[in-house]
Amino acid sequence: MKHFLKLFLLFFLVQPFFLKGQSTYPQDYFGSPVNFKILLSATFGELRTNHFHSGIDIKTQGAEGKPLFAVADGYISRINVAAGGFGKAIYIDHPNGFTSVYAHCASFGKNITQYVREEQYKSESFEVNLFPDPEKFPVKKGELIAYSGNSGSSGGPHLHFEIRKTKEEEPVNPLFFGFNVKDIIKPTIQRLIVYPFGNYSIVSGHHKFKEFELAGWGPGYKIKVGDTISVSGDIYFGIETFDLANDSDNKTGVLSIELFIDSELVYAHKMESFPFTESRFINSFIDYPYFVKNGRRVQETRIEPGNKLSVYTKTKDNGIFSFQDNSIHELVYQVKDVFGNTSKLTFHVKSSPAKLSDVIKSIDEGNPEIVFDYDDDNDFETDDFRLFIPEGALYDSLHFKYSTGKPFKGAFSAVHRVHDKYTPLQSFCTLSVKPKTVTVKLKDKLLIARLGSKTGEYTAIGGEWNDGFIVAQIRDFGDYVVIADTIAPRITPVNITPDKAIAAQKTIQVKITDNLAGIHTYRATMNDQWILMEYDPKNSLLTYRIDEHTKGGKNQFKLVVTDSRKNEKVYQTSLIR
Repeated sequence: MKHFLKLFLLFFLVQPFFLKGQSTYPQDYFGSPVNFKILLSATFGELRTNHFHSGIDIKTQGAEGKPLFAVADGYISRINVAAGGFGKAIYIDHPNGFTSVYAHCASFGKNITQYVREEQYKSESFEVNLFPDPEKFPVKKGELIAYSGNSGSSGGPHLHFEIRKTKEEEPVNPLFFGFNVKDIIKPTIQRLIVYPFGNYSIVSGHHKFKEFELAGWGPGYKIKVGDTISVSGDIYFGIETFDLANDSDNKTGVLSIELFIDSELVYAHKMESFPFTESRFINSFIDYPYFVKNGRRVQETRIEPGNKLSVYTKTKDNGIFSFQDNSIHELVYQVKDVFGNTSKLTFHVKSSPAKLSDVIKSIDEGNPEIVFDYDDDNDFETDDFRLFIPEGALYDSLHFKYSTGKPFKGAFSAVHRVHDKYTPLQSFCTLSVKPKTVTVKLKDKLLIARLGSKTGEYTAIGGEWNDGFIVAQIRDFGDYVVIADTIAPRITPVNITPDKAIAAQKTIQVKITDNLAGIHTYRATMNDQWILMEYDPKNSLLTYRIDEHTKGGKNQFKLVVTDSRKNEKVYQTSLIR
């Protein structure tokens, strides 16, 4: 027990030095944004769908309405209110060249709320993006600025907190700034995958990747069954890993991964900072096909030629390693969190030249289809289909696949099978589809939709008419078709009925939904005057907080909702206050 206590005390003595050694970021400048113990549900650089997490998520004890405080002196430089994304968010610029961000708020401080409301009524819009003059909202360290919530695309009550370089608007790992978070738990390494690369490469006798279950803990991870993997040719590796912190059961991201081959560092990355323009490169950072098929994110050593991520700190041979000799090599994965807790996976590979029979078999499996280059523009077209993929949209060159399926009932084109869903795209591509003959009345109701995995499941993409085609921007390969949306949105009152007495109510709530094209606009009025209804799309809910715009006596409430194909629904009723 005494020995354990000595180690425990040594950790807390060494930990601050480890954090300071990471960089020159100030350690005592920023205070806490909350007045309770910081527990994390997500860390910086964590792997998300189509992006890296750009901050830390602080638990708010499962509730909304917790006070949030400025972490340092400065001024409010931006206030954003949006239905999705960060929801209600505040940005504070500080004199030391950093900006702090507080997202998914339920509400702002009193003066900020009044200012935002005035701007919303001026523009007659719930969504606003405001940049107050520096003199308007100066703040002091520890000053209350907002209340925590679940607004925007949040999946539950919490504070998304960021620190950014003000000039570059680039997020930096907030845990480099000395925030008091307790973590003495080493990262978990869940699985290892070994991949062959090219026609001459073999893993365990096959030209396919192979997964390996792991056993162990901390510095003692190893392959569960056996220790040595037979390989030949060009090989790369991947692991699935996560981190835990004290007093929290949330699986979070790790800070860094390193790979050593025979004691030489051959691959490393570190989640310290990245530009937002790089965030979508996560789809090249992970094994994307494996993620689509299994829902698990494996971080690969291979760096595709179109991958421009700046988080890599060591990339020998682009993360693809040649094993052509007749030797056994030791490989060590080292995974760290921001507090220096380290786990290691050690295993061996037995290298040997590929057999001629394996090489011939691999070559026979080649794909003769059309080649699209990652570093050039690419065009493909038929009589009723066109696709333009700009330079930089692909992470690597590929053999493009295209086919069509028969139109189904209600469709206005064939089903266009555009490559496959296992290949990601970095940027938008232009898709043009010619629909079959339609009436003038129906023309504006057509759109391009992506088919889902279930029959009758669609994701609306939209599109505009251009020279006989419907043209839309897509960012995913998949199956596309032209269909029509002629159905107006649906309006469902939640807490009002015709001629209802609402004197005892604080809000008016209405649900709005659409069957396909998606909600495009909504406009609510009381006695023909615009009123502010806050939109929560994840709950399809509009909320009006009853104020001076609703007079005593009878009032006329009206709500008009349109979708992106200009289908319109109107709800109106009298309400008595």
